[in-house]
Amino acid sequence: MISRFRVFAAKLQGLFAPGHDAREFDDEIRAHLRLLAERFIAQGMRQEDAAAAARRQFGNATLLQENRRELRTWLPLETLWRDVCYGARQLRRNPLFSTIAVLSLALGIGANTAIFTVVHAVLLQPLPYPHADRLAIIWSGLGNEHRAPASEYELDQLRQRSRLFDQIGGIWVTNSGVPGEGEPEQVKLGQVTDNFLSLLCSKPAQGRLFTPEDIQANAPAALIISYGLWQRRFGGDPGVIRRQLRVGNSSITVVGVLPQDFHLIFPDDSSVPTNVDLFEPLRVDSSQPGGPSYLRTIGRLRLGASFAQAQSESDEIASQLRRTVPTFNDAKFSLRVAPLQDDDVRNVRRTLVLLFGGVVFVLLIACANVVNLLLARSGYRMRETTIRVAVGAARSRIIRQLLTECIVLGISGGVAAVGAGWLAIKGLLALRPESLLRLGAIQLSPAVFAYTLSVSILAGIVFGLAPAFTASRVDLVRGLKSGPRVAGRGRKLPRAALISAEVALSFVLLVGTGLLVRTFLALLHVNPGFQPGNVLTFTTSPGNYNFVHELLQKLLTIPGVQSASIVSHLPLDDSYPNWYDAYYPEGTAPSQQSTTLADSRSILPGYFQTIGATLVEGRDFTEADDAAHQHVAIIDDALAKETWPGQDPLGHKLNISDSPKGPYQFERDWVVVVGVVEHVQYHSLTTMVRPQVYVPFQLAPRPVSFVVRASAPLANLAAPIRAQVAKLNANAPVARLIALNELVNQARAQNRFVAFLVGALAGIALLLACIGIAGVTWYSIAQRTNEIGIRIALGAGSNEILRMIFGQNLVPVIAGLLVGLALSFALTPLLQTMLFGVRPGDPLTFGAISTFLLLVGALACYLPARRVTEIEPNTALRYE
Repeated sequence: MISRFRVFAAKLQGLFAPGHDAREFDDEIRAHLRLLAERFIAQGMRQEDAAAAARRQFGNATLLQENRRELRTWLPLETLWRDVCYGARQLRRNPLFSTIAVLSLALGIGANTAIFTVVHAVLLQPLPYPHADRLAIIWSGLGNEHRAPASEYELDQLRQRSRLFDQIGGIWVTNSGVPGEGEPEQVKLGQVTDNFLSLLCSKPAQGRLFTPEDIQANAPAALIISYGLWQRRFGGDPGVIRRQLRVGNSSITVVGVLPQDFHLIFPDDSSVPTNVDLFEPLRVDSSQPGGPSYLRTIGRLRLGASFAQAQSESDEIASQLRRTVPTFNDAKFSLRVAPLQDDDVRNVRRTLVLLFGGVVFVLLIACANVVNLLLARSGYRMRETTIRVAVGAARSRIIRQLLTECIVLGISGGVAAVGAGWLAIKGLLALRPESLLRLGAIQLSPAVFAYTLSVSILAGIVFGLAPAFTASRVDLVRGLKSGPRVAGRGRKLPRAALISAEVALSFVLLVGTGLLVRTFLALLHVNPGFQPGNVLTFTTSPGNYNFVHELLQKLLTIPGVQSASIVSHLPLDDSYPNWYDAYYPEGTAPSQQSTTLADSRSILPGYFQTIGATLVEGRDFTEADDAAHQHVAIIDDALAKETWPGQDPLGHKLNISDSPKGPYQFERDWVVVVGVVEHVQYHSLTTMVRPQVYVPFQLAPRPVSFVVRASAPLANLAAPIRAQVAKLNANAPVARLIALNELVNQARAQNRFVAFLVGALAGIALLLACIGIAGVTWYSIAQRTNEIGIRIALGAGSNEILRMIFGQNLVPVIAGLLVGLALSFALTPLLQTMLFGVRPGDPLTFGAISTFLLLVGALACYLPARRVTEIEPNTALRYE
C-alpha cells in the first residue's frame, strides 16, 4: 500500500511539477557520462573519443528520459495538458479570431444556459414536496367539463374505495382578513382537510400540522399561518404558537407556522394561488351526494403503485358511483388522475420545449460560424501542419491537438456564456408571466453549470471535427512548396453549405417570431366583450347586501366616479375559485339535465355599464330583483344561441344553481331570463370556455370584487376608496386595487413573453448569420486576391469583379432561404396551439421574412465585397 501511494505521489508531482524532477534526472545522466568519459581518458583516449565512447556505453539517454516520464507521470494526461496549453497560446496569438469565436459561442451557449435554467426549474426539477414523484391531482368530470373540483361526498368516497392512494386531501381557497389586532389586511385563506398539509410539508417551522383531532365536533378552532405572515405580522415571535387571536366575536388558536420556502404549486386553472397565508381545518360532511363541488383534490400513491394503475382504479370507482348515485350517472361523472407536476406544467411545457429547440438552432448557427472561422484559419496554418507531418507527426496526433484547441475554445465560450446567461436570466425573471412565476425558483444551479460545461465541450468537438480532419489531410510536396494561403485553397463547398445552414435556421426562427408577433398584435385588438379602460377594481371583507349597497352609494360620491357595481368573478382574474354549474331549460329530459355547464356570476345593477359590456336585448337588473320577488337571470349570447337557437330567449325559464337562503347554501332554482349580454372573456382572450349566467347578488351572496368606472385618473381613487370603506368598517382591508386594463395585459403576458424570447433568439441568429456571410465573403476575397489582381491586369473592371464576388457569395444565401422555407412549412404547425388570428403557413409572414432575410443577406455579402474596388493590381499580383 505504501509503495502504491509513493508511486501515486510521484506521478502526481511529475504531472504538476515536472521541471525539478526532470532536471535532477538530467543531472544524473550527465554525471554518469562525465565519469565514464574520465575513465576512458585515464585509459589514454582523447577527450572527444572518450565522450563518444561514454555515450555508446551508457546507451540511449533520450529513451531513458521517456521511460522515466512514463514511470513518473501519467503520460496521456501530460500530453493533454500540453495540448491545452498550446491551444491557449494559439488563442492568445490570434486575438481577433478568438474574440469573434468566443463571442459567437457566448451568445449561442448563453442562450442555451438561460433557457435550460427555466426548463430545469419548471420541467425537470421535482416539486419541493416530500415524495413529489408520487403526488397526483384528481379531477372530477361532469358532463362536458373534465377538470372540475370535487364535492365532499366525492372526496369521502375516494378515500373509502381507493387502495392505491395512501392519503387523499383537499383544499378550497378564499379571501380572509388577518385575525388579531393591527392594521386590516386581506390574505388568502385555505380551508384544508386534516391531512392536506402533511402531504406537502414534512415539518413545520414552528408548532405542528393539523391532526384528525382538529376536525372533531368539539375541537377548538385551530389555525396554521405562513412563514411570511408570521414575520411581517408577528415579528417572528415563537410565542405566537398556542396564542388565541380574535376573529370577529370568536377566537382561534395558532398551532403552527409553515417553513419559509413552503408555497403551493397547483395548476393555474385550479384557483389555488401560490401564496396562502392562513390555513384552517375543514370538516368533511360525506352524507350528501348532491353537495357543492369546490375541493381541489390531491393524493399520494402507495409505494409501487403507478399513475396508470391509479387511473384504472379511479375509472372503476367512478363507474361504481354512477351505478349507485343517479345524479352522477346523469352528469356522466368521471375521475381523472394526473401527476401533479405534469398537470402544473401542461400549459407551458410545449412553449418551453419549442423555446429550447430555438436555442439549439442558435447554438448550431454559432457553431457553424466558428467552423467557418476555423476552416479559414486552417488555410493559414496549413504550412505549420505540413511541417509537423513531414517531421513524423501522426495524423491522429494532429487531429487530437486541433480538437483539444477547439475544446479549449468551446470552454472559453462557455465561461463567457455563464455571464451572458446570468444577464439573460435576470431579464427572464423581470419579464416572465404568472404562469411561470408560480412554477419554481429560476436560478443558476450546479445542474445548470454542468449543462453549460457539457454543451461547451460538445460544441468544441462538433465544430472542431471538420477543421481537424481537413487540416490533417495534407499533400507534403505541394504543401512544402506552396505558400500558406495556396495550401489551404479548394474548400469552398463546406463553407457555402455552412452559410446555407445558418440562413435556413435563421429563417425558421424569424418565421416563428413573425407568427408569434402577429398573434400578439391580434390579441391587442381582440374584443374581450368589455371596455377595460378607466375601470378600477378592488376587494374588501365579505359583507351582506346592505354593506355592499351602502358602499356602492358612497363610491358614487367620489369626484370623477361615473358608475360602480360588483361582480363575484372579475374577467381574466382567478382570485376566487371559479363558480360554474349545470343548467337546463324547461322540457329537458332528466338524463340531460347535468350535461351542460355555464359560468355563474353574481352581480348588482350597473355592472355591465361599468365594465362596458354590451346588453344585446332585454334589461339590466334592478334593486327589486331579489329573493323575495320573481327570480331572474341574464344570460350571454352564446348560451342563448345554444339553448334557444332562432328564438327570443326573453321570458324563458332556466334551471340553475343559486343560494337565495344565504352564502353557499346552493339549491336548484328556476329563473326567468330578462336580458341577454354579449359574451365576456372571463378565462382567456382567445377561447370561449363556457357560456355565462348572471344572477342578482341577493340570489347568490358571496365574496365579490368592486368595479369603478371613472373619468379621473385611477391612481387618484385609491385614497378616497380606502376612506369610504373605513367609514363603514374600520377593520375592513382594501386589497387588489388594480385596473381592469392590467388584468387584460396579464392575460397577454405569456404571448408577449414568448414572442419577445423568440424574437431575441431570431435577432441573435440573424446577427450570427450576417457575421458568417460577411466573414466568408471577406475570406473568399482574401484567398482570391492574386486571381483578382490578374483579372484586373487583363482588363476586368472593379464593378464586374464586384458583381462576380457578390453573386457567388449570394448563392448560398438563396439556397439557405429555400431550405429554410421548406423547414418552416414543416415546423410551424408545432406552433398551432400558440397562435391566434394567424395560420402557421401564413403567406404574408413567409413572404415578408423571405424578403427581409434576402435583403439582409445581400447587404452582408455586398459590404465586404466592396473591398475588391480598393485592390491595387500591383499589390494583388504580389499577394501570397
